[in-house]
Amino acid sequence: MLKNKSYKPTPFLSKYVDRFYTFEKQSSAYFELPAVLPGTGLELLFHLDKPLSINNDRLPRAHTVCPRKMFKFDKDKSVSFLSVRFKSGAFRHFCSVPFSELNDTYYSVQNLWQEKGRELLNKLDKNPNIELKIKEVDLFLRSTFKEHHEEDNDKWDSIIEELYYNFKSNTIQKISKSSCLSLRQFERGFKKQFGITAKEFQKITRFQEVIKSLLLNKNPDYLDTVLENGYFDQSHFIREFKSLTQQTPLEYLTSNNFTSHFYHKSINASYQQRT
Repeated sequence: MLKNKSYKPTPFLSKYVDRFYTFEKQSSAYFELPAVLPGTGLELLFHLDKPLSINNDRLPRAHTVCPRKMFKFDKDKSVSFLSVRFKSGAFRHFCSVPFSELNDTYYSVQNLWQEKGRELLNKLDKNPNIELKIKEVDLFLRSTFKEHHEEDNDKWDSIIEELYYNFKSNTIQKISKSSCLSLRQFERGFKKQFGITAKEFQKITRFQEVIKSLLLNKNPDYLDTVLENGYFDQSHFIREFKSLTQQTPLEYLTSNNFTSHFYHKSINASYQQRT
């Protein structure tokens, strides 16, 4: 049995959070979870059952997931978690730990926010209702935003948004010029804000857009999609795919991955807005 449900963030958080979602699966036999592919965002995962593990190392009860390379959770019989999916680069407004440390690591909520993090977990433990758990996390994030947000960094939100949504028509040189920054200032500032270079971010954005489109549309014929998203040819896509996943597209694009993955369609008005 698999349950996967999304919840809209409240208006304040919607600038920084794409969605809250729950993932639940139980089986009498061990099963494999979908691979987590390289992405541009960060998720805050709250395990509602026992925490998952990676390479036999048990994860914290609640932690970050910020994948810049592919990884897999270990097989299990029961999985249940609540996740907060942040938009690209947005988590830096809620926490003082830089992205250079968050990328490809699993920081616990306690390490991120100390006593406040422990208090949040205690509140979630006492509240069995998922909507009320989401409300507690929402209130917590508003509080941490007030503590960590720096207005001087807001200009980088529009920069990364432009690079994310218009990666096919923009170059780093073009965006740095429109931001009134020299190319050197832009590249240095981007890496300081987001922990990777702008070129690496573009590469992952393009890859993510292609894979998300293929999996959500259950389309194994990827050539048209990759050409539409800025790859020069099939060989170019295969090289980048292997560099990010250590697999070829043919090895990854199987029927199992088309039916089981962590991508979602855009949230729209059909989802009930929480208040």
